[in-house]
Amino acid sequence: MKGIIVSLYATTASFRDPNTHLYQETILVPPPTTIVGISGAALGMEFRDALEYFKINRISVGCIAKNQGIGKDLWNYSKIKGKEVIKSILMREFLYGINADIFFTCEDSIRIEELYNAFKNPCFALTLGNSDELVKITNIEIYDEILISESKDIQDTWIYGNYIKDFELNWDKVKELPIKSTIRPPVVKNLPIDFSFNDNEEREATRLSKFTFLADVHLLKKSVVVYSFKERLVPLFTFSEI
Repeated sequence: MKGIIVSLYATTASFRDPNTHLYQETILVPPPTTIVGISGAALGMEFRDALEYFKINRISVGCIAKNQGIGKDLWNYSKIKGKEVIKSILMREFLYGINADIFFTCEDSIRIEELYNAFKNPCFALTLGNSDELVKITNIEIYDEILISESKDIQDTWIYGNYIKDFELNWDKVKELPIKSTIRPPVVKNLPIDFSFNDNEEREATRLSKFTFLADVHLLKKSVVVYSFKERLVPLFTFSEI
């Protein structure tokens, strides 16, 4: 099984939790469908076609990301209620100074080569979150052999499933934090992994699954399945038609 790592940098990025509205909280690591979206832009596909591409080929994705902080921004927006247009504002969180490594594997090596070439020469501008949050590709590496094992040593990533009761603090990391730092538990989000589309390409979530987001101060109590990109270990999620 072959794989690639695409390393990205963005000055700002935002991964909105679809369950939030007037206060739009950002997720700390790009979730699976965001990875499909940016891959579709590289491949020259609309999101609908990119999602089908990932499902048919059973492509697995993962991500490890770090940022330099979180900010908040006020957004004006308009919504249509009957014949009336109502203007209001919302608060949206964003990350700044984000470095993300996106991982891909597939049993079909041709698909990995397609993704590798697409990120080498993207068809469309690549963004993380909003359309104006452009990213810079800093590195792309291809791996001829990806191994599957188990490990507890994973941070700054997400895991498919709910692991809120299966973690402890990494006290070595905690001791290095500034005194005013806030330590939060892992975050569990119920996120869409599949959609239906209408003729206007508007989408509606048809399947949701829980994902646990771990920071660098969290340690798992039990091992989970991880994929080895040489010395890099990361849990992955596989898109499928089921």
